[in-house]
Amino acid sequence: MALGGIYLIDKSAWEQRRHSAEAKQRLSQLAARRQLAVCVVTMAELLYSARNAQEIAQLRLDLHHLSYLDLGPDGEHSIPHTMQALAERGQHRVPIPDLLLAAAAYRHNAIVLHYDSDFERIAEVTGQAQEWIIPRGTGHGRDAA
Repeated sequence: MALGGIYLIDKSAWEQRRHSAEAKQRLSQLAARRQLAVCVVTMAELLYSARNAQEIAQLRLDLHHLSYLDLGPDGEHSIPHTMQALAERGQHRVPIPDLLLAAAAYRHNAIVLHYDSDFERIAEVTGQAQEWIIPRGTGHGRDAA
């Protein structure tokens, strides 16, 4: 677990709070220390998953106090370079939302907080910081055994 810095949360990490007390506690701690951030990708993916207007309103309320990291032109321009580097490894078919979120994190020197191996692949070519919200393979209600 890295200390300090800003953590840009991916939807995959946010969803783990429903399945894992460890994930829920981690998010609460980061939010309390004002180290947790969202970007347009996180917000759009979470809002898209809402089932109705009431859930969207609640999500917006839950997210409004978190820092917001924009993508900016530098982030946008970094995506083709990242895709090229991934393609050279035969791994360029990373989901576009993951590339966008990683670019926003990279631009702001934030740690990507996730539960998705695509962010490991991206970090292998960008060198950026990334971290699993809970250990890989233990999420979605699975026992850590």
